[in-house]
Amino acid sequence: MIQPHLRGGDFNGLAATYERYRVGYSSELFAVLEGCGFKCGARVVDVGCGTGISLQPLAQRGMTLTGVDPSAAMLAIAKNAVPAATFVSGGAEQLPFTNSSFDGAVSAQAFHWFDADRAFAELIRVVVPGGPVAIWWKILGAAEPMRELRAAACTRAGVEPSPDALRGGFGAFYRAPFAQRLLRVLPFTARFTVDDWIGYERSRAAVRNHYGAKSEVYFDALRLALLDRYGSPSASMSIQYSQFLYVGTTARS
Repeated sequence: MIQPHLRGGDFNGLAATYERYRVGYSSELFAVLEGCGFKCGARVVDVGCGTGISLQPLAQRGMTLTGVDPSAAMLAIAKNAVPAATFVSGGAEQLPFTNSSFDGAVSAQAFHWFDADRAFAELIRVVVPGGPVAIWWKILGAAEPMRELRAAACTRAGVEPSPDALRGGFGAFYRAPFAQRLLRVLPFTARFTVDDWIGYERSRAAVRNHYGAKSEVYFDALRLALLDRYGSPSASMSIQYSQFLYVGTTARS
């Protein structure tokens, strides 16, 4: 996986776009979390919480929530979205909490930005013995046509495709000293218009980092590829994802 160090400034300028165009995760994923110990009343920390996309369904399930993110702009949006939660500026590799502060910890669509081994050590430290730590991503399904459309846009733009966050596997999860491990792969379908998908692509810091000065060329090329296929900026697209959910249980003392 790619692991540049996450800085708040990397995301401050993307916060509004992120809020507007990002979608969440399936209800099935949160049902699995409930079965893994993320229950009503549990104290849960979301590391790399961004604009609060994952905090909202956890709040609806009655958990006591703390969000951590290095981006002030992201935290401001998350506070508005989940006013009952507590928010703290910080990074995954050095969490500003005492040992065993939480009943569980989550991190959604963010762990590829962390030093994974250091982050796992911190999440395990701040979770009570026997508590769950859940990490997840959603990536385009293997047969999702958007993969081909992205590739066509890259050819037009003269750039190499941006890699998936899970490229190379998730070895840090298996190195971390969990007593038990669970991996679930869950399908998820989301709907976008052509213009909303381009907005989503613009919200992806990894894409901007990968394409650099050619980011706008890529976005324009992708929009043309989508219009060639779907005909209208307001055309509706059904996007198929695979959600990779990793849950580790910390050792009991």
